[in-house]
Amino acid sequence: MAPAGLRGPKAPLRIEWRLGPDYPMGIQDSALGVVDGQVVSAGGFTRRPKDILATHPDAFGGKRSGFTKLTFAFDPRNESAGWQRIADMPGQARQGPAVAAVDDALYLMGGMSYDPPHTYRETYRLRHEQGKWEWQEITSARLPWPVYGAAGSTAVIGRSIYLFGVADFFPAPGAKGPDFHVEGREGNPVGRALLVLDTSHLDAGWQRLPDCPGLAQFDAGVAAAGGKLYRLGGIHTPVTPGKDRAGYYNAVDSWRYDPAARVWSRLADMPQGTNRRALTYADRYILLVAGYKYGQTWHLDGTVSNADPPKDVFEDTVLVYDAVTGQLSSTNSLIERTSYPSSAIVGNTIYCLGGEGGPRLWHPATFHIGKIAD
Repeated sequence: MAPAGLRGPKAPLRIEWRLGPDYPMGIQDSALGVVDGQVVSAGGFTRRPKDILATHPDAFGGKRSGFTKLTFAFDPRNESAGWQRIADMPGQARQGPAVAAVDDALYLMGGMSYDPPHTYRETYRLRHEQGKWEWQEITSARLPWPVYGAAGSTAVIGRSIYLFGVADFFPAPGAKGPDFHVEGREGNPVGRALLVLDTSHLDAGWQRLPDCPGLAQFDAGVAAAGGKLYRLGGIHTPVTPGKDRAGYYNAVDSWRYDPAARVWSRLADMPQGTNRRALTYADRYILLVAGYKYGQTWHLDGTVSNADPPKDVFEDTVLVYDAVTGQLSSTNSLIERTSYPSSAIVGNTIYCLGGEGGPRLWHPATFHIGKIAD
């Protein structure tokens, strides 16, 4: 289903989608990336465990479903072998760490669970050397505040990881339980702050850059192209004291950041919608994969409007943003609808795993593999 209001030229590329081997369980918010040529999925959450407990009884720490530390690898060179278990993700079982791949290593930052403190600050690194998978906590790169990164929320330029468009998961004042908020539990600007980690100098830790002047967002379309950073829409969830559930709104204002000039520039608004996974192809085209549309949109001027149509909708759409021309178009849709699948791109191959919603509901084991043709 294409987002309402999308107008523009025919996409400059097409994608041939197919379904790869199902994941061993339905999964949401696992940290996905490619290390040593293998697609790695770490942690996540599920209400659809399938038969994972028959082969991995420790999957949920004694529970029947929920948060997991299990980590699996898929080797595209040996697809018939499917997903193979490797070293478990360290720390608390969690979903939605921010994730980035740099120099054949996978970095995980933060994440959330239903147990206090709910949202986390650790940075971990996974490497595959001499046939062995090894995790390491980067203690010098502890985040300045708790972060839920929705298994994305990063862009990589050179050897630097840029982290932005995130949330905190905590109870608002007077609320009975935790929810996602774009303002942190101590007033930290988690939904607008821009952080950078130079993986060549990990001892320097995370450094703060100028905040985005736009609306605070999470589950945002974050990517890099042409040496610039992009935030192409997301979710706005203001802290609402006394309410047990936060209000969720589409946030459409979009921005570009120039690291050399340290300047943010506003771009044209995105179509109404959220939860689009951003992936960069050929250092120019930002693919916005799948998505979800809430019934209302919160605009930068503070006004709220009904979406078109004003109802919640899962999307199978793949949008293409041209970072050179600023044009937005659509290309071949996913085979199955989903919202914010864990995703990675290597060369002209896209990997999309799980997510939320669609024909398999909560949560799919679907593994999309897409081949881009110019």
